[in-house]
Amino acid sequence: MGRLAKPLALLLCGLFWASAGTVAYVPPAKAQFFWFLDQKKPKKRARPAPRRRYDLPKVTAPKDEVVAPPPPDDRPYDENLMRLAEILGAVHYLRELCGAGEGQLWRDQMNEILRNEGTTAVRRAKLVNKFNDGYRGYRRTYRTCTESATRAASRFSTEGAELASSLSQTSVYASAPQARAQTPQSDADANASRN
Repeated sequence: MGRLAKPLALLLCGLFWASAGTVAYVPPAKAQFFWFLDQKKPKKRARPAPRRRYDLPKVTAPKDEVVAPPPPDDRPYDENLMRLAEILGAVHYLRELCGAGEGQLWRDQMNEILRNEGTTAVRRAKLVNKFNDGYRGYRRTYRTCTESATRAASRFSTEGAELASSLSQTSVYASAPQARAQTPQSDADANASRN
């Protein structure tokens, strides 16, 4: 083994020096994805768009004229109405889930509200979104009819009836001046009947 050790060691040393020499004279590699940092990009000159004969001049609003914002579409009872729409959506889902067999009763009630209160597209969208929120919220919670779903449906029915009642009373108060105007006539009729 002694005879092979010396030539083997010399061979390994030679290979080491040869590999070190070739590595020492190789130029450093440049990463290809950093080429944009070394080069300057030519600036593109923006060309004006060709003028077409059928282009119209820009129309601007007169500076003296002030454009008024559209009138607000909010009403004082909107909070209650939106809550009622949400309750109708929840009751529609829960009653169908528990097999009430009412069909589209609650959706039809919502369509009635939309017909009467959905005066603009924004207002209709708000009401429809609230109905859908109520429907989807309970669809995520309840997959089968449980005791808790039945209690929630009855609780919502009660709350919805109270809201509908308060909303209908609001409309009576809105027409109160007409009722007062009729009161003196009824008093006169009552006095005439007494005589």
